[in-house]
Amino acid sequence: MSRKAGDQAELEQRAERAVRRGELLVALEHFDAYLAQNPEDERVRQRMESVRALLQPSELVSRRRAEPEEPQPGTDSLSDAEMGEMHASSGRFDEATQAYQRALAANPANELLRERLEELRGLSRPTAPADLAAAEKLEVAAPPNPPPAGRSARASDASFAPLQSPPPKTTASLRKGAVKMLEDLLNRIRSGRRTS
Repeated sequence: MSRKAGDQAELEQRAERAVRRGELLVALEHFDAYLAQNPEDERVRQRMESVRALLQPSELVSRRRAEPEEPQPGTDSLSDAEMGEMHASSGRFDEATQAYQRALAANPANELLRERLEELRGLSRPTAPADLAAAEKLEVAAPPNPPPAGRSARASDASFAPLQSPPPKTTASLRKGAVKMLEDLLNRIRSGRRTS
């Protein structure tokens, strides 16, 4: 086996491993690299298309965004489904719906496109104003009477009431109090020694 054939086989194996792990975008990159070296291999091209069909349209848009913004000469433009996802991600649901309608017209058997189109129709703005007269009338329940404030409410109010602070003491009175406290302590200690 030549070195080129070995490299191609390795790329195909990497792509298949990525498919088994669920890394479909990585698998597509490996398939692209394989087809760049061997563009006439129709078997790998069909496998690549089957893997691409497993992707959600939003995943294809993410893949495209990772590439340079300016299209390279000779590259394909975005599909209608990809354009629809770009519009939907920007909140432009009317434009996204139109793009998906074009995509579904080109591929009417694709159920994924049909489901996404229905989702986008639900998100787009309604074409007619809402008929408020025909809307269901809701009963408005009166709020229940609050129970009278019981013991627990009074206890709660009391526990969160601000504390009355004592009048501020002067520094001199604080010193006299501290000296008096020390004298009392010394007297207790002395009287304790005498009794023992």
